[in-house]
Amino acid sequence: MDNKSNGKLIALAIGGAALMGALFFGVSFLTGYVPAPNASVILTPLRSFMGWFLLIFCASLIIMGLGKMSGAISDKWFLSFPLSIFVIVMVMFFSLRIYWEQGRTTTLEGKYIRSVEDLDAFLNKKPTVSDVPPAPAGFDFAAAKTLVDNRCNKCHTLDSVKDALNTKYKKTGQVNLIVKRMQGFPGSGITDDEAKTIGIWLFEKY
Repeated sequence: MDNKSNGKLIALAIGGAALMGALFFGVSFLTGYVPAPNASVILTPLRSFMGWFLLIFCASLIIMGLGKMSGAISDKWFLSFPLSIFVIVMVMFFSLRIYWEQGRTTTLEGKYIRSVEDLDAFLNKKPTVSDVPPAPAGFDFAAAKTLVDNRCNKCHTLDSVKDALNTKYKKTGQVNLIVKRMQGFPGSGITDDEAKTIGIWLFEKY
C-alpha cells in the first residue's frame, strides 16, 4: 500500500469521524441536552463534538493499523502481533485510568467524583452551607419526623426524591427552597412554623 492510499484512508477516517461525531452530537439534542450553565455555550458543545470525533477517529486508526498488520502477517509474526494488540489495549486502559483525571460530576470544592467510593464519601459528608436555622435546644426530632411523614408524603413518598434532595439541594444549602415549594403546593397544609420544623429535620436527620 503506497503513501497515496494511506492518505486516502486517513482522510476517510477523518471525514467519517467528523460525520459520525456531528450525527451523534446532533441526535443528543433530541434527548433534551442543554449545555452546562457554568461553561461557555459554544465551548461545551465543541468539547462534546471533539470527544466523539477523537473516539471514532482513534478507533478508525486502530482498525486500519490492525488491518495493515494482518496483511503482513507471516510465521515471524506469531509473537509480535498479539503483543501489539496487548500494547494497544494497555495504552487505552492507562489513558482512561490515569491520564483522564476529570470526572463527570464536580463538587463545590472543585473535586471530581469518579467512583462509587467517591460518591459515598460525598453523600456521607455533612453539608457546610444551609439556608435553615440550626436546631434549637430541646428540639423534638421525633415529633418533627412525624410531621414530615404526614406532610411530605401526600403527593409522593419522600424516599422517591431522596437522592435529588441530598445531592442537588441539601449539599448546596437549599433545603428551605424545597420546603417552600412544598408549602406553596395547593393542599399541602404546611404552615410557616411547620415549614421551619420540616427544614430543620431534613437538614439534620434526613
